[in-house]
Amino acid sequence: MVDATLHIEQLISELKKIDDIIVLESQKKDHPSSQRSYVAAFPRKKIFGKGRQVFIKNESKIVRIDKSPWDAIKEFQAMEKDWMFGYLGYDLKNDIEDLASKNYEHYKLPDFYFMIPELLIEFDYLGRYKILKGKLPDLGHKFSIKKKSDIYLSERASFTKDQYEKNVIEAKELIHKGEIYEINYSYMKEFDFDGTGWDLYQAMKLVGPVPFGGYVKIDDIEVCCASPERFLKREGGVIISQPIKGTISNTANSSLEVLKNDKNRAENLMIVDLVRNDLNRIAISGSVKVKNLFEVQTFDTVHQLVSTVMCKVENDKNSVEIIKACFPMGSMTGAPKIAAMKAIEKLEDYKRGIYSGALGYIKPNGDFDFNVVIRTAIIDNEVLFYPVGGAITSDSNSEDEWEETLIKTEALKKALK
Repeated sequence: MVDATLHIEQLISELKKIDDIIVLESQKKDHPSSQRSYVAAFPRKKIFGKGRQVFIKNESKIVRIDKSPWDAIKEFQAMEKDWMFGYLGYDLKNDIEDLASKNYEHYKLPDFYFMIPELLIEFDYLGRYKILKGKLPDLGHKFSIKKKSDIYLSERASFTKDQYEKNVIEAKELIHKGEIYEINYSYMKEFDFDGTGWDLYQAMKLVGPVPFGGYVKIDDIEVCCASPERFLKREGGVIISQPIKGTISNTANSSLEVLKNDKNRAENLMIVDLVRNDLNRIAISGSVKVKNLFEVQTFDTVHQLVSTVMCKVENDKNSVEIIKACFPMGSMTGAPKIAAMKAIEKLEDYKRGIYSGALGYIKPNGDFDFNVVIRTAIIDNEVLFYPVGGAITSDSNSEDEWEETLIKTEALKKALK
């Protein structure tokens, strides 16, 4: 790393005006999970798709291929053997299992998107950086960045408490019938938005730093992600998953209260078992282990339970196949996974898209790191979409669950105060 002679935040505010950009940022300097951050800009090549229509763009040329998006991503990664930055949307589930996504789509992002950047910068929380690929452009003018006071947000009348509680009760009926054990049920909040997504992302980071933050700008859509959760990481032959389940407000509660709550522990344990099952599909026999169970981590507005599940894989095991075997993450579906996803499609009234998918990178050697896309604002044409939800179990209280979704929204609203 070189000294902080480059103001990363101001550079990004200019680079995003030129082309697509992806920022992956470990903002919480005292968090053990991740310390490296990246700026990926100036796509040399990109792959994206909707359903089974996949597009590969190289400069001004676009080629369409009709095939499974997972196969297309796998072939693209094998062919390029370069850094890939992007996301996998929740609806890629439909090419893993016999599922569908027929609910209303609020914003028009691809189901998945990966770029190979010409410019790649690694940086840390002190602003020290190193250029891994390419060179810095001469932008020819001074940088400027708005303050958070220049960002305005007003909530639209959208999903009601009565609607939410009715669906929680219906979810519990499915649990009592034995169709599912747990379900991650969510709804969409909508806001009128005045400002830029990058400025909102900066404000969110200021009030609530997280270990797996991310900012994405694709065409005119911006994604501001304040995720505390890692989905999946690969380092050589080691795979790590760190599901989060179990949440309480940290405004008036000791961090130990989240651990004492039976429901929180039950939520977390069911998802840990699901992750173990997913990893067993690709792991060397007998290598799946739970390293930390029910670790309490504290963030700006909540205390949460985090568990770490690890396994070993053969060194030549394909990275895209590993991700596919575990996708989507159990913390955002429930258990059993397929039945829970069918129930989600029935109970929710919107297409999740990038929400509850995964944002991250794949290295040339196949190592990767992806977060869980939660606590995320998607901005399209001056409208901000903010999905929010939580795990429903047999002993869930519908009013308490509603209050939990409001607590999770506070991280967004607090950024603008």
